[in-house]
Amino acid sequence: MAYRVVLIESECSLHLKLNNLLIDKGEGDIWIPLEDISMIVLDNLKIQFTVRLMSTLAEHNIGVIMCNIDHLPIGFYSSYDNHSRISKCIGFQINKSEEFYDAFWKEIVFQKINNQKQVLETLGKNNVTEKLEELANDIIDGDKTNREAHAAKVYFNNLMNATYSRGNEDILLNSGLDYGYTIIRAFIARLCVGYGLNSQLGIHHKNEYNRFNLVDDLMEPIRPFVDLIAYRILEGEEYFKVEHRRKLVNILNHKVKYADKKMYIANMIEEYVSQYAAFLAEKRETVVFPIINDYLGEEDDN
Repeated sequence: MAYRVVLIESECSLHLKLNNLLIDKGEGDIWIPLEDISMIVLDNLKIQFTVRLMSTLAEHNIGVIMCNIDHLPIGFYSSYDNHSRISKCIGFQINKSEEFYDAFWKEIVFQKINNQKQVLETLGKNNVTEKLEELANDIIDGDKTNREAHAAKVYFNNLMNATYSRGNEDILLNSGLDYGYTIIRAFIARLCVGYGLNSQLGIHHKNEYNRFNLVDDLMEPIRPFVDLIAYRILEGEEYFKVEHRRKLVNILNHKVKYADKKMYIANMIEEYVSQYAAFLAEKRETVVFPIINDYLGEEDDN
């Protein structure tokens, strides 16, 4: 599976040519084979494209993220039910009990909070790590006491400051988080299609208006990876610049260790989603969750 994310920032026309993405900027064409592309990020309001191109991108399960005038992701286009055994896969999802999902959600939240704790430890912010560990160990099936929300408040307040709010658009880090989260969300959505999973059938999220309930559930333990990377990129900066966006688009090419193997974050996420699909089909007894302490750095790091 391809992992390349193509970021397009200038005015241009996009076409399909001989199974390639053709980027026409009026000063020479750029050709990129579709088989090499995972996602395309459109970050200019004057970009033009054809329906034929979009149809073919869907056939190749290539996601498209569109950004607004502030260069923040605002929409996502993807293929739908592009799997030969979709009915069988959905059957596995539907036939699982509430107890099954509640138990798995407990594991997801536990790993998310542990990863948040590890982010703070990595950044030398150790004031509340014991509190986060306490909250992680206090989770019950289905997280019915909402330890996740309590941990998030403790975590983000310590990551930034006591008055921090994830909804405050004036805080620079929020722009970076939203950008990075969208890249990860779109990538997981693409994988769910590829593995025949219905993204509306969530583990914990049940919003009837959300097409990506399952995606939002599966990405929870991965969010802290974005937090750590975005924090390091934006620390000491005043504005969300184009170079920041380019670095965040490359987030899938950062290195990690997963299941005792070195790989890129993209590989890790695909293996994680694959394991969940196999777990549903009772072909695996467990799922290995991504762990922040196994984050190794950017692509060109040693």
